[in-house]
Amino acid sequence: MAYINTAEVTEIRNALKVKFGKKFKFSVRRRDHHAVTVAILSGPTDFSAMWEGLVPGDYGHGHSSINTYHITKDRYGKHVKLFNEIVDIIKTAPAKAPNGRAWFDESDSMVDYFHTAFYFDLDIGKWDRPYTVKV
Repeated sequence: MAYINTAEVTEIRNALKVKFGKKFKFSVRRRDHHAVTVAILSGPTDFSAMWEGLVPGDYGHGHSSINTYHITKDRYGKHVKLFNEIVDIIKTAPAKAPNGRAWFDESDSMVDYFHTAFYFDLDIGKWDRPYTVKV
């Protein structure tokens, strides 16, 4: 059964602070005891190409969800390394908590069996708080 506790979420938050320092600001939140959402709120990187064509004020301007199963160069270009580093921290940091465990996925959708440590999302900005570039 998918489950993540507060201590494991705290380890993700701390590992992101250690890795990225004050360069990026993150929001790390536990959702419904089975998922964690990591949002990049601000930083020196310009992600504006991800919401190209949207006018400020439109839904989705300043916000984008990252497909963590397919972080490829053709989708995310020069940001692939950054996204992979963040996903790696999300998967490994919970193991540092007392009685924590690293992320695993032993699911088999062919037989309708879903078994994972926890679910996670990676976003740029939030729906109500757009990402801001800070140099």
